[in-house]
Amino acid sequence: MMGYKELPYEVMHPGEFYYELLVTGRIKIDPAKKIKEPVTLQDPCNVIRRAGAAEKFRYFVEQTCENFIDMYPNKEHNFCCNAGGGLAAIAQWATHKAKGNRVKAEQILRTGAKIVITPCHNCNTGIKDVIKYWNLGVKTMFFDEILVKTMVIPEELKAEEEE
Repeated sequence: MMGYKELPYEVMHPGEFYYELLVTGRIKIDPAKKIKEPVTLQDPCNVIRRAGAAEKFRYFVEQTCENFIDMYPNKEHNFCCNAGGGLAAIAQWATHKAKGNRVKAEQILRTGAKIVITPCHNCNTGIKDVIKYWNLGVKTMFFDEILVKTMVIPEELKAEEEE
């Protein structure tokens, strides 16, 4: 990559970066702004199985959400979102793949969650297709959406109100 034998910077998933921001105190969470609805977490195959980010992702969720209900099985044993590394974005496959992913729909329903946190864009697409096809009545959110809703914004960084 770019001619380097070793990269001069660390490559990490945004969820891992947000974890670092939280544990180092560079970003703080306002307890009054925590997500109140029950949430669950989709474990993205590559980031969890190859990078081992499961505990970092759960730390993030526990810091920003009041009611986290883990799927079972979870972490490296969680059922795939069935997005196929981006294949879910191909329109003619969306319904076919969602129909074949009843196991994921049932897994989400068993949690009772109203929000499925999807740290991966492919998972988000796959899970949205499952939600729509199986009429689950839940929504998806990304880590950055949750962070923006729950973080403390220092006074000096707040936008000025227009009169």
